[in-house]
Amino acid sequence: MSLFTSNPFYELCMKPEAGEDLHQMAGVARRYGYSGVAVPVDTSGVEERLKRESENLPTGLLIARSVELVVKNASQLSRLLHRWWKRSHCLIFRGGSESLNRLGVENHQVDVLASPGKINHVLAKLASENGVAIEFDLGAIIHRRGLKRSETLALYRNNLKLVRKYRAPFILTTNPRNLYDLRAPREMAALSMLFGMTREESVHGLSTVPKEILERHEKNFIAEGVRLV
Repeated sequence: MSLFTSNPFYELCMKPEAGEDLHQMAGVARRYGYSGVAVPVDTSGVEERLKRESENLPTGLLIARSVELVVKNASQLSRLLHRWWKRSHCLIFRGGSESLNRLGVENHQVDVLASPGKINHVLAKLASENGVAIEFDLGAIIHRRGLKRSETLALYRNNLKLVRKYRAPFILTTNPRNLYDLRAPREMAALSMLFGMTREESVHGLSTVPKEILERHEKNFIAEGVRLV
């Protein structure tokens, strides 16, 4: 059985632009083979749009709620985590600098470290210890050209090397803002091969890790591998 027919796939960083048709975008994701998508509910009135359009959204597709955390210090992060943990399914921390990246991977309640740039051994080790998934944004490969694309591929090769060494979790996304940004799981795997990821690893980042993230926010979750029944 093919890896792409025997696993559920998830796009955790879908960010519909204002005015984008959520029903159409979700329908495309379903046709591409995704079992679920996560959309941000803390900005752009997406939560209200979800409630309003819930009856028209495609059946068989999980619509999860994500929250993007943009902070400057640990106290801000603590407040946002307390506010959103039980009200969302995926908490995405926006990194970039070394200090911000470290703040994100040091907290086990953060689900995804997004836009990390180039990570190092310390960050990869902390991400592994705390279960924080490193984001590989394939949208950057799609939209960039020439030198910028080459630099992105080199950066992802570095990050992949460290993710492998420390067995840190990771996810694949295109950060789709409209239906044209979405890519099917097979296409995502092909894109990830450009920086050395195997098919099995791409499935892990599209299926296993996102599924585990969503399960962490279930009411009966206690710890990894432990659930209240």
